Amino acid sequence: TTEIYTLSLHDALPICKTSQSTMLSTLNAAVLSNTISVSTTDVRSGIAFDNIKATWGKVLGIGDSKANLGAKYDRNANKDFLESVTLSGNAASDDDLTVSYDIEHNFGSKNTELTLSAVSGGTTLSAEYDTDSQLKELSAARELELGDSKVDTEVSWIVKTQNMRVKMMTALGDATVSAQVDYADGDTSGLEFGYASNLEKGRDLTATYSADDKDLEIEIVDTNFESDATWTATANLPTTDGNMVDAATLTLKRSWAW
Repeated sequence: TTEIYTLSLHDALPICKTSQSTMLSTLNAAVLSNTISVSTTDVRSGIAFDNIKATWGKVLGIGDSKANLGAKYDRNANKDFLESVTLSGNAASDDDLTVSYDIEHNFGSKNTELTLSAVSGGTTLSAEYDTDSQLKELSAARELELGDSKVDTEVSWIVKTQNMRVKMMTALGDATVSAQVDYADGDTSGLEFGYASNLEKGRDLTATYSADDKDLEIEIVDTNFESDATWTATANLPTTDGNMVDAATLTLKRSWAW
């Protein structure tokens, strides 16, 4: 779309005030995080606003327990109401074991996702479930020492496609490098390489190359350009064309807290 949208906060977050007040009156709530972001289409074809997103969050105290309650708005996904709500926290925690949960309900698809994670002895075991696909993914993550390097490693089993996914990430000087690959029936797919670096205070760069999509994505996040706002510039360069620069796209996003 090439329309330019102007939304008030009320339009962006159509939350029922009565229901919200009733819920929060029974809970001890503190502000967690609230953000709004506006993104553009490819600026090389002319700047136009493409989407508006917002997040809202609170820490809820229920007795001796705490949980993070969140809401997401995405105009392109559901312009008339919230996209989803989330609830996360620790179900159990002691010196040897921490069990956490993360629940998200999507109002558009009416799908509910649940992630359970258990951390013990430096190893994280996770299971992902949703009401559409049932059990989706099982994973184990741990920091491994390979030579003089420490490598964050995660191995997952994707139930639907019956394939194993391996993710690895390690420091390289002041930067971070990562790799991901899928294995199924002796074949590999989904190969991705990543690079992340802090260019200077308030300015970060990430680059991701997808071998399947033959796409190089470069993203710069800048908190220096404008006070109290974060600007993100994302360039996608297809590596299949002869001239990557001519085929590249560039989008911008402005985010700020409220």
